[in-house]
Amino acid sequence: MLTLVTIAATYVLTPFVIHTLGPEGYGTWTLITSMTGYIGLLALGVPMASVRYLAQHVAEGDRRKVNEVIGSCAGLYLMIGVAAAAIGAASMALFGIYEIPLSLRGAAHLAFGLMVLQVSAGFIGLLPEGIMFAHHDFVVRNLVRISGILLRLSLTMSLLKLDASLVILALIQIACLGFDFGVSWLLVRRRYPGVRLSLADFDGGMLRRIFAFSLYVLLLNTGARLSFETDALVIGAFMGVGSIAFYAVANSLVVYLMDFIGSIAAVVSPMATRLNTEGKIADLQVIFLKWSKAALSLTIMAGLFLIVLGPRFIGWWIGPSFERPAGEVLQLLMVSSLVFLPVRGVAVPC
Repeated sequence: MLTLVTIAATYVLTPFVIHTLGPEGYGTWTLITSMTGYIGLLALGVPMASVRYLAQHVAEGDRRKVNEVIGSCAGLYLMIGVAAAAIGAASMALFGIYEIPLSLRGAAHLAFGLMVLQVSAGFIGLLPEGIMFAHHDFVVRNLVRISGILLRLSLTMSLLKLDASLVILALIQIACLGFDFGVSWLLVRRRYPGVRLSLADFDGGMLRRIFAFSLYVLLLNTGARLSFETDALVIGAFMGVGSIAFYAVANSLVVYLMDFIGSIAAVVSPMATRLNTEGKIADLQVIFLKWSKAALSLTIMAGLFLIVLGPRFIGWWIGPSFERPAGEVLQLLMVSSLVFLPVRGVAVPC
C-alpha cells in the first residue's frame, strides 16, 4: 500500500512539477537530488545492519543489547551527518561546473545547500524505522510514511502554485523529514517503553559488528546508486539540464518498481533474521523459495507491461513530446532490470 500511494503521488506530482518549473527547472532539481543523493552512501549500509541486529536481540528478548544497537547507531549517524555536511559543502564547487540557466542559478545553489542539510539530518532520521521494523511493526511505520507522502503532495501542489521555486521544493523535503522523524519517534516511545536513545549505550564492539554486516549492503547500495543516479550527472554535463527530464521520467518508473520489490523484501529481512536466530532453518528455506518466485513473477509482469506499453503511457501521462525519447529510455532500462530486480530483491533480505 505504501508503494502504491507513492506511485499515485508521483503520478500526480511529476507532470505538475515539470509543467510548473519547466523541463530545465525539473532537470536542475533532478541534478540536485542526484548529487546530494550520493552523500547518502555514507550510511554504509548501517540501516539494514541495524535492523538485522535489532531484530535478533528483540527475538532474544535482550533489551540491553537492543539499546546498545540503538545507541551505537545513533552515535554513528551523528558522526556521518557531520561528515556529510562537510562533503556537501565541498561538492558545491562541483555543482557549479554545470551550466544552470541564469534565471535558476541563484535558487539552484540555495536549494542544493538545503538538500545537503536534509540529507545530513536524514541519517539519524533512519533510526526509528529500524526500531519499528525490528519489532515487525510494518503497518504502523508505513502509515506514518503514507502520511508523510500525502503531506509532501499537498505542500508541493499548494506552495509551488504560489512560488514555482527550487528552494520551495527543498524546504518541503526538510519539513517532511521533520514530520516523519517526530511522529515515528513518538510512536517508538509509546509502543516500546524499554527502548531508549542514549549515546551512553554506544558500544565499540557492537559498532564493529554493524560495520562487518553493512559492507555487503554498501556494495549493493553503491551499485544501485551508480545504476540509477549517475546518468543524470552525465546527461547534465554533456547534454544540458533540460535533457535530464526525459531520462528522469523513464527512470522513475523503473525505480518505483524496484522500490515495490524492495518494500516486500524489507518485511522478509527481519522475518529471516528471527527464523535464523530461532534455528528454524527449514522455515527459512521455505521463505527463500517463495520469495524468489514472487520477486521473479512480479518483475516479469510489470516489466513486460513497461516494455510494450510504457512509451504510450508516458506520452499520455506527461505529454506527447516525452513519448519517444523517454519511452525508448524506459524500454532499455527495463530490459536490463528483468534480471537485476529479482536477484536484488532476493539477495538483500537473505
